[in-house]
Amino acid sequence: MAMVHHPRWAEMCARILQQCEFLQGGRDRLAAFLQVPNDELDDWIAARSGPPRAAFERAMEIILAEHDRRAAQEAAGVPKRRRSDRSAAA
Repeated sequence: MAMVHHPRWAEMCARILQQCEFLQGGRDRLAAFLQVPNDELDDWIAARSGPPRAAFERAMEIILAEHDRRAAQEAAGVPKRRRSDRSAAA
């Protein structure tokens, strides 16, 4: 079920998919993970339309896996990297 006619849904999904694109290492890899054609993914990332529920749920798997990875690092005592840490070291 596509949520094509809801611009706010499309905009929210676009932001999530942009993050997923970064986490997956590129748009081609994200399209392969979501099992969708690149041109369809391009429309979703540009918020021209929203993805169907199945694609959205797969994208959320990426976000949740990253959240779990960060939580595990924090639990293991790995310090968080902040932008200010890099500039302070210069």
